[in-house]
Formats: sequence, structure tokens, C-alpha cells
Amino acid sequence: MGTASISAYALLGIDAVPVRVEAHVRPGLPGVTIVGLPDTAVREAKERVRSAAATAGCPLPTQRITVSLSPADVRKEGPGFDLPLALAILGAAGHLPAALLRDIGAVGELGLQGEVRSVRGVLGMAEAAGGARMRSFLVPMECLSEAMASAPELAIGVRNLTEAVTACCCPRSRAWFRRRGQRWVQWRQKRLGSVASHQPDFADVAGQRAAKRALEIAAAGGHHLLMVGPPGVGKTMLARRIPGIMPDFNGEEALEVTRIWSAAGLLSQAGGPVTERPFRSPHHTASTAALVGGGSPARPGEVTLAHRGVLFLDEFPELMRDSLEALREPLEDGHVIITRRSGSFRFPARFTLVAAMNPCPCGYAGHPTIPCTCSPAQADRYRRHVSGPLLDRVDMLLELPPISLGSLMTADVPVEETSALIKQRVMTAQNFRRLRVDTERAAGYGVAGEQHPRRVEERAQLTSGAIKLLHRFLAGGRAGARSHARLVALSRTVADLDQSPFVREEHVAEAAGLHLTDRWTWRT
Repeated sequence: MGTASISAYALLGIDAVPVRVEAHVRPGLPGVTIVGLPDTAVREAKERVRSAAATAGCPLPTQRITVSLSPADVRKEGPGFDLPLALAILGAAGHLPAALLRDIGAVGELGLQGEVRSVRGVLGMAEAAGGARMRSFLVPMECLSEAMASAPELAIGVRNLTEAVTACCCPRSRAWFRRRGQRWVQWRQKRLGSVASHQPDFADVAGQRAAKRALEIAAAGGHHLLMVGPPGVGKTMLARRIPGIMPDFNGEEALEVTRIWSAAGLLSQAGGPVTERPFRSPHHTASTAALVGGGSPARPGEVTLAHRGVLFLDEFPELMRDSLEALREPLEDGHVIITRRSGSFRFPARFTLVAAMNPCPCGYAGHPTIPCTCSPAQADRYRRHVSGPLLDRVDMLLELPPISLGSLMTADVPVEETSALIKQRVMTAQNFRRLRVDTERAAGYGVAGEQHPRRVEERAQLTSGAIKLLHRFLAGGRAGARSHARLVALSRTVADLDQSPFVREEHVAEAAGLHLTDRWTWRT
């Protein structure tokens, strides 16, 4: 009769919660019982563990085996408990010293031949292991790079159950496994770094100079954008090129996005930690849960997967009304709170929304050569599917004119700017903004977005002429405090691109020409 315990981790949303796996072996009718609110995948782990242990030369004893997962009120889901279950049972059975398992964490799915397979959420689990001061954290070799991103001194990559048992028993072997893992991660990063990025380039887009300028402003300030135009004018083509002009991740942002993608199980597609800005383009038939998150267990939605990147919603009015209205909170707050019976989950959702739509159901309202076949009532019904409160959270409206084939086929087509050149201007504007914000903080203005219009104008440092022009644009009565603040922020971004410490009249004029709230005529 013996007992042993090891640390494992349950994934709740995108966060990892420590779980203690305790195994007890005693005389009795042979069998394995797992208690502690396990799901079907965890209950089935006993069969995978039995076959993997036999393959590794450590067969389970023909005795009564009880495994407890604590805390017992947290639901344990997924195959990531296979490896810690196997190690705890083998420790209780005497195949390895139980005392050595107390400060070791483990995660991984076991195959019937003993191989350790990748699971989702390893990055968050490695962070939790580091916070709990574990001595070692055993992970599948395929997940080692993401585990080392947060806990390089703890992570040990293992390929099979035999290696995991060896790493637990022998400190010298753990050091060898760490060195092997470091070499493997370096080799993998070198191989991935040698693969050229295939980011779409703005140089491939002919014409649409005004649209490119608007997208540059959106990338520099993180402003939400709605593009309206007939089919074939390049709305999708332009949207797919926005991540290429956004600044590169800093270390904190990269870790934050990688944690989300790890919890969603998407890192295997990227081949390692996320290094490029996300671009998510869900279909217009996506459900509300798919868009903002949900399900049981709660999983992040597209707004969270687009965190620190771009969420592109094509055919904007075709989305379900509930899905559209669910975007209000993430657009305003930068996060989503999903409430379930088991608790509340907070998912980050700080993204740039780029929406695209046709001017009417047939798509050709206002087209110079193709007549529109929609009645005024149809066109109005189509446009009003997007509610006013949602549009109030969108900063910019961009109307794309149709491009004639003759203008694209002429020999004197000008050379278009590359994404690298536009990106350099965006990065320069953001660096200028950081210096300006630090100066404002030192002056006592703070960096929070106050709602009082006078305070917003002071923080943006508008000239007297710019203030008068701003008030003239907003004098119609439709704009509230939110619209006022967004127009000021948009003007401030234009000034940052111009590297101007003050917002002048020309900055406000350009921003007002793009601001959606002052251009309601497109809906009528």
C-alpha cells in the first residue's frame, strides 16, 4: 500500500488553476477509480495510462487504485491529466520515489505506446507552475517552446512516459533533458526564422489612396473602421494588409497573445509562439458564442483571438443582430466577461475592428455605371440592421469608390507605397505618442480617457482654432460625449502622424472627414 502526489493544472478559460493529483494503491479488487469532478476524457485516462505504463515497462499493479483530483469542486477537463495521473500512480506503486514527485508539475496526453502528445494551454500552466515554485515542469516536446517562453528554468520536454519517469527519478537526467530541450527550441526557432513571412503588401493594391491613408490612421491609433463600397473595390484586400502596417509586438503583448492562442489550441498551426499581429475573419453566419466566446466549458471567441490584432467582419449587416450587439462591450471595454454556473471568465479583447459592407443588398447603390435594383425600403432595412449604438463605437467611415478597369490597365500607373514604408510612419507616430503621453503624465493630466469634453480637449492639446472647428462639426446635436472623445482621439492620431505636439485645424478637418458620427447621410 502506498501513496504519491504530483501537481497538474486545469484550464479555466485562458487561465490555469493548480490541481493536486493524489494516487493511493491498496489491496483489493483490481481497478482504477478517479474522483474529483473529472470529465469523460479524464475518466478514460485510466485506459491510456494502463497501456502506456505497460509499454514503458512499469505495469500498473493488480490492486485497487484510487486517484483524487483536488480541489474537488473544480471541473477537470481534457487529456492533459494523463501524464500526471500516470506518474502519481507509478509513484504510489513504487516504480519511482514518491517523495521526488511533490514539487514536480506535469501535463500531457499519453498515447497507447507511451508517447506524450501536445495539449492546449501549456503556456498558462507553465506560468502557474512558476508561481507555485515547482522544481520542474514536464511538458510534451511539441509544447516546450511555449512553456520556455514563461518558465525557461522549469520546463522539461519529454517525448514518452519512459523519459518522464527518468526525469522524475534522476536529477542528472533532468539537467540533460533541459539542455536537450534548449537545443531543440533553438533549432526550431532558427528553422522558423528562416521561413519568409508571406504578409500581404499594400504595394499590391492599385489606387485607393484615400483608403490607404485611412487605414494608416486606424493602425496608428487603434481606431475602429467601417468600409462601405460596391463589390470588387478591394475592401477585403485592404483589410488583410492592415496587420502588416501595425507595429511589432513587444514582449508583454507577444506573451499575452500567445497565452490566448495556447488556451484555444491554435499554436500548433502557427508552429510556436505568436510573432505577428492576429488577423481573424469569421464568416458572417458565426454565432454569438463563436464571436465573443462562450460554450461549456467557456472558450475564447473571435474577439479574443483577435486581441492586439485585427478583427475583420465582412458582410457586416448580414451578421445576426445578437452577434452584432454583443460587440458593444468589447469595443468599449477591451474585454469580455462570460458568466456561467461554474463562475465568470474574463477574456481580453483589445482589437481593431475593421468592418465591410455593401451600400445596399444588391451592392450597387450610387454606382456610376451599374444601376441599383433595390427599393429604398430594402436599402434602408439593410443599413439599419447595424444599430446606432454599435455605430457610435466605430470611429471611422470609409466610402470606397469603384475603380474602372481602364484606370488599372494604363501604362502610367504610379508605384504604390509598400507596407514597410507605411509601417515605419505608424511606428514613428506611436513613438511620438509615447513621449507625449509621458509628458502629460508628468504634468498631471494622467492617461485615462475622461468623459468631460473640456478635459479631453486639454489632454489632446488642441489649438483654439481647432477647438472652434471641432465644436462646429459637433454642433448638429447627434454627437454625445463618446463621439466627442472619439473625434478628439482621431484628430490626435492625425497630429501624431504629423509629429505635431498640438492638434491644429487641418488635423481636425481630416479626422472629421473620416469620423462616422458626423456622416449619417450614408444610411438614408
